[in-house]
Amino acid sequence: MPNFMLYYIHGYLSAPNSTKGTLFKEKLNAIPIKYRDCPPEKLIISDCLDEISKKIKNESNAYLIGSSLGGYLAAKTALENNNVKKLFLLNPATIPPDYDINKITDMPMEILKDMKDKSIFEEKISSEIFILLGTLDDVVPNRWPIEFAKAQLATIKFLKDDHSFSKNIEKLPDIINTLLSEKH
Repeated sequence: MPNFMLYYIHGYLSAPNSTKGTLFKEKLNAIPIKYRDCPPEKLIISDCLDEISKKIKNESNAYLIGSSLGGYLAAKTALENNNVKKLFLLNPATIPPDYDINKITDMPMEILKDMKDKSIFEEKISSEIFILLGTLDDVVPNRWPIEFAKAQLATIKFLKDDHSFSKNIEKLPDIINTLLSEKH
């Protein structure tokens, strides 16, 4: 029996019962977190973070898997909650402080302003951080998670894949399981 609880935080246009959410639940016993009750374009980052924090607050060893926007939410949750011990971030939407968010056209500006959060680049997250990065990602620029990894001294595993990891999606649980069992 593991001495931790694994949670999954989905991306912007996704849901807890998405392909990844279902896969991680079945293969890793991850608990998908529902963090919004509104259309994606209406979400408020602080409300999402509050909802995630509520779900994990009684867990002394929370491990989070976060995909895209869920990767940002997982990182911010870990920064604010010392009970988060490990992060597994899949193409995390961690926007560097110097990035011009006006270049992004497929998300509301209010959400982007909240996501452009320099604290995750300037303050040390106490969790161990692993990033899986699709080198063919056309949604989250590779530079974002690489800059975040440098700031947080995170481990990155590169996969020749797209934003959704469509070529490697079935391998993701095994990759995460391997990282779970390694001593770092």
